[in-house]
Amino acid sequence: MSFRRAALAVASAALLAVSLSSGAMAADPAPAAPAAAAPAAKPTIKRFETWSTRCDEDPKTKTPTACHAFVDVRSGEDKRQVLYLGVGYIPNKGGELFAFAVTPLGSILPPGVGLNVDEKEKFGGAYAFCIPMGCQAEIKLTDAQVKSLKSGKSMEILFRLMGQGVVKIPIELKGFSAALNSLPKPPAKKG
Repeated sequence: MSFRRAALAVASAALLAVSLSSGAMAADPAPAAPAAAAPAAKPTIKRFETWSTRCDEDPKTKTPTACHAFVDVRSGEDKRQVLYLGVGYIPNKGGELFAFAVTPLGSILPPGVGLNVDEKEKFGGAYAFCIPMGCQAEIKLTDAQVKSLKSGKSMEILFRLMGQGVVKIPIELKGFSAALNSLPKPPAKKG
């Protein structure tokens, strides 16, 4: 599975679950499921202070899949999602990590998304695609960036929205290390 397809699968599953649980799609009810269809397994979500982890389950093997640490930032009375930031392992790449940030539709794509950890480590990534739930940027993380995230106190996510300019979202890193360390380790890279 390619990095892009894996990122799309992880983000789509996470965002679909968030939107379905919030009732965002209630205006257009789905037809009743056939009697033989098994209900979709709920993801396993664990909390680690500010951060959480999410793992889906492979229905055949009952093993966790598409696991990542995340923060879901919402705003306003309607609790509209303004940022979903996830960090997980790149499939079939051993221990390599990537981050993905999903921002609202209307994000200005060319500048991408920036991350600023404790005003010391600054990095970012380009948007890869947009889906009805938002636009996703992807960042392959270096060892130095992971170390900075694990030892940092806070970070700021920056992106641009049409009509609003630069949006800066502060995120505490309390629980990030514990959340990341709790993720199932992928198998080692094959030579």
